Amino acid sequence: MTHFRLLATLGLITSLALPSVALAQSDPLVLPDRSEVEPGDAYVAEIFRDWQVRCIRSTADEIPDRCEMFQLLEEENGNPVAEFRIAGVLEEVEGVIASATILTPLDTLLSPGIQLQVDENQPAQVPYAFCRPIGCFVQLTLTADDIAMFESGVDAQVVLFALIRDDQGQMGGAPVRLLASLRGFTAAFDDVTARMETIRTFIAEQETSAPEEGETVSPVSE
Repeated sequence: MTHFRLLATLGLITSLALPSVALAQSDPLVLPDRSEVEPGDAYVAEIFRDWQVRCIRSTADEIPDRCEMFQLLEEENGNPVAEFRIAGVLEEVEGVIASATILTPLDTLLSPGIQLQVDENQPAQVPYAFCRPIGCFVQLTLTADDIAMFESGVDAQVVLFALIRDDQGQMGGAPVRLLASLRGFTAAFDDVTARMETIRTFIAEQETSAPEEGETVSPVSE
């Protein structure tokens, strides 16, 4: 797990990332299916045990939908705390075949980052990338070895630090331990990978049919 890499270092922050669901909403696990949403809205395409495949409906039926794996992470009392998302990449660069995003609440101590550990494997300490009004983001790139570790694992432990203030007014962090179930991971990743391949094929077909630079398209005769 120590070879996880920051997404930003490879310039792979992709426009295919789906909008995040605000953690404060009443039930972030409930989304309609594709037939019930308008273009640009999110829906659940498949559920593989503890993972959802969430997609954004495209603006036209011939354009493939953008999709990613999703799991809501809860603390021991069942309260939603973080979102764990995994998506494919359009182009493999330096062995990277997927990207991962973990979204945490704003009231999180950023300096220690988060800790990510699959079963008894060596944990990785990962810094935050940035924060937005909906929360703070950790972004990682995943190699085939990383994916194999997830596929063979049972659970991934995520440790973040909730922002607290002591009696003297000093700010600190209280560890919050979350478990991401890896049940259904392989099937969900295979599904997302196949959907990304559909997007790659669509883009290649569009590039092939597009006029080359300087080429003019003859008007259609009436």
